[in-house]
Amino acid sequence: IELFFKWIKQNLKIRHFLGTSENAVRIQIFIALIAYILLRAAQATQTAVKQPLAFARLVRLNLMHRRTINALNTHKPPPETDTRQMTLNLNPI
Repeated sequence: IELFFKWIKQNLKIRHFLGTSENAVRIQIFIALIAYILLRAAQATQTAVKQPLAFARLVRLNLMHRRTINALNTHKPPPETDTRQMTLNLNPI
């Protein structure tokens, strides 16, 4: 049991339980396991990032962007500016 909780702390990043009931603890562990399995499966499908922790960080940073898994490590070019649009200059005078 101690090894299981050590693995949970190290791999699932559960430091404390949010709920106090048995059902709340089970749900939190199951959700963390599902997220861990999904991350590992997605990491196995790509070849750009070898380390699982680095891949998890890239996914966390790009979670709200629609990008392919192989494009997570590349930087998105800045959007083109329209010359007809006004810009806000924040430099003090």
